[in-house]
Amino acid sequence: MFRARSLLAVAALVAAAGVIAAPTAASAKASKPTITIGSTNFEEQAIVSNIYGDVLKKAGYPVTVEPALGTRAIVVPALEQGQIDLEPDYAASLLGFLHGGNPQKAGDNIATAVPADRKALSQYGVTVLAASKALDTNVFAVTKATARRYHLSTLSSLKPYASKMILGGPTECPTFAGCEPGLEKVYGLKFQGFKALDEAGPLSVAALKNGEVQVVELFSSDGNVVSNNFVALTDNKHLEGADYIVPVIRKSVDQPEVTSVLDRVDAKLTTEAISRLNLEVTSAKEQPAAVAQAWLDSEHINY
Repeated sequence: MFRARSLLAVAALVAAAGVIAAPTAASAKASKPTITIGSTNFEEQAIVSNIYGDVLKKAGYPVTVEPALGTRAIVVPALEQGQIDLEPDYAASLLGFLHGGNPQKAGDNIATAVPADRKALSQYGVTVLAASKALDTNVFAVTKATARRYHLSTLSSLKPYASKMILGGPTECPTFAGCEPGLEKVYGLKFQGFKALDEAGPLSVAALKNGEVQVVELFSSDGNVVSNNFVALTDNKHLEGADYIVPVIRKSVDQPEVTSVLDRVDAKLTTEAISRLNLEVTSAKEQPAAVAQAWLDSEHINY
């Protein structure tokens, strides 16, 4: 009798242990941290923050998305203080912000920008994940016909022809280090002349299309390059900062699965992709959240 009761007791303990060792789906989900995602009041960042939110929700994480919180001066301190857990940012610009607004040499190249960002943020329990392929920076564009005629693909390839060309850009271009002076200093480009236009807006686009200028400064991801079939010349000597979109995240929620999920997003988030998504918001007037969800569905990103 004693032996039988002992065996029954052991069996009951084993059964109980089995229940404890096999968590339910609900308890497994509960073990995942809640992630609050923020962004600046910039349409592109609102799109990306919603992409992050949607893909993490699909992976089972409780997520809150708070886009349009304000400027970087609001968003980055909120991340450092733990008020939000994740935000999309730009590697070189973030580095400059973390150093009092002063551009940093490490920001010239994505291979050095991300480690420098990590070092500056580590004291706050924050890190930066691998960069996406989406670059948002100043670019110098030509028409497809001009690119074909002179076999242009990089800024360096402009050198033999710049003296025959008019450069277009915002009024500050002749004095701004990242525009005409930088093109001359870094690439040796001396243009025939300069035409003052707007900042990557309709005047700049029209001037390039109708031949008033042969080279114009635009933004790499605002959609004008893609929608007009312009050719953005590769900045092969890193005149501009390496402003690739990067996930900036608190280490407390940076689980291996979170990193894996965001890495899969960043592998498909290219400059052309974000340019087209920006056009859907700025030109077609779609909502960032809807644009983000449609893109994820079209890319079939595995969660």
